[in-house]
Amino acid sequence: MLTISPFDSALYSTLLSDQEAGRYLGDDAQIRAMLQVEAQLALAQAENGLIPADAAQAIAQAAATVQITATSLAADTGTAGVPVPALVQALKHALPKEYARWVHFGATSQDIVDTALVLNCRELLTLYTTRLNQVIGQLVELASAHRNTLTAGRTRTQQAVPMCFGLKVANWLAPLLRQQQRLTELKPRLLKLQLAGAVGTLSAMQDHAVAITAALAQRLDLAVGQNWHTQRDSIVELANWLAMTTGLLGKMGQDWLLLGQTEVGEVTFTNGGGSSTMPQKCNPVSAELLVTLARHNAGQVGQMHQAMLHEHERSGSAWTLEWLVLPSMLMATAVALHHSSDALAHFQVNTEKMQANLGLYNGVIYAEAATFALADSMPRDQASALVKDACLQALSGERHLLELIHEHSGIELNLAQLQQRLLAGGATQNWLDDILLAARTA
Repeated sequence: MLTISPFDSALYSTLLSDQEAGRYLGDDAQIRAMLQVEAQLALAQAENGLIPADAAQAIAQAAATVQITATSLAADTGTAGVPVPALVQALKHALPKEYARWVHFGATSQDIVDTALVLNCRELLTLYTTRLNQVIGQLVELASAHRNTLTAGRTRTQQAVPMCFGLKVANWLAPLLRQQQRLTELKPRLLKLQLAGAVGTLSAMQDHAVAITAALAQRLDLAVGQNWHTQRDSIVELANWLAMTTGLLGKMGQDWLLLGQTEVGEVTFTNGGGSSTMPQKCNPVSAELLVTLARHNAGQVGQMHQAMLHEHERSGSAWTLEWLVLPSMLMATAVALHHSSDALAHFQVNTEKMQANLGLYNGVIYAEAATFALADSMPRDQASALVKDACLQALSGERHLLELIHEHSGIELNLAQLQQRLLAGGATQNWLDDILLAARTA
C-alpha cells in the first residue's frame, strides 16, 4: 500500500504515529462511526413514527454486522466526492428490499460524515485529556522536586539572573492547565449532532424532524445542535486547541533542546537516540519532535481557517480541505502528548552543571541581586554604578564579581546568602505554590 504521510507510515509508526489515536482516525474508524450514525438514525426515526420499527431494527442489526471495506467504497466515493452514497448502498444490499428503502431516510451525506467525525473526536478528546493530565502530573512532580534548585534564567538566549528551576518548570505547566480548561469549555460546542437534511431544513422528515433530532442526539449522547453544515467554527475551535496544545509542548521541547546542548548540559534524557557514526551521541529525539509537531500544527491551523469558506448551503471544496488537514492535526497532537510524557519519564536534571553555569564569567549573573543587596547600605543609583563597573572588570579579567564589589565598596556580600535571597525572595515561591495548587486541584 502506498504511504503518502509519515503519520500513517509503517516505517515511522513509533516516531510520528500513535496506535491508540489511530483507532479513531482513518478509513475503518470513519466507516464504523458512519454505520453507527445510520443505525441510531433509523432507531430514532422508528421511535418517532417516521419509519417502521421492524425496519429500524433490521437496519441497526445490519449496521452492526455488515463488513464494509474502504476499498469497496473507493470507486463510488471518487464519483460522488463523499463516501456516504456508497456506504448506504452497501448497507441496503445487506437488507431485504422492504427494509432497505428506509436506510438513510431524509438525511444527507454531510449529516453522517460530520456526526461520525464528532463521535471519533469525542474519543480522541478523552485520550488527550488522559495524556494531558499525565504530563501535568509529571511536571508537578518535577517542579516540586526543584523548587529550591537555582539555575540560570535566560532572556533572549543569554544568561540574565538566577531563578528557581521549579518555577521554570511551572512556566511550562501553567498554560497546560489553561488548555485543560479550554478543552472542557469547547466540548459542548463541538460534541453536537449534525442532522439537517439537504439544505439544512430537514424538510424530508416533516413534523417528525425536531423529535427525531432530539432522539438521535440522546442516543449518541451528543448535544442537539442545529444545522452546522457551513458553520465550521466549532471544528476550527478544535483545530485552534490542537495547535495551541502542540505549541505549548513545542515551547517546552525547545527549552529542553537548549538546556540539553553539550555546552550547557543542564538536562539530559535517558531515552535519546544514537547516531550511525558518532557513538557518543544521545540525540534528544522527543524534544525535537515536540518542536516539529508544533510547527506542523501551526501551519495547518491556517488551512482550517481557509476551510471555513463554504459557499451557500454546502461546499465540496471547503469540506474536502478540512478532510485533508484535520486528521493530521489530531494525530500530531496525540503524538506530541505521548512524546512529552515519555520524555519526562526519562528527564534528568543536572544540578551540578546548573551550579557550574551560574559561576561562568566570574559571577556576573548575580549583578542584579548584588545591586539590590548593596542598596540596603547606599543609594540605589550608587550601588548600580558600582556593580556596573565591577561587572566590566569581572568580564575582562579573572576576578569574581563579589570580590571586586568588596574591593570597591568595603561591603562583603555572601554568595550563599544572595542565592537564598533569590530563591526565597520576590514572588517565586508564591507563584510556584499557586501553580502547583491549581494543578493538584484541577
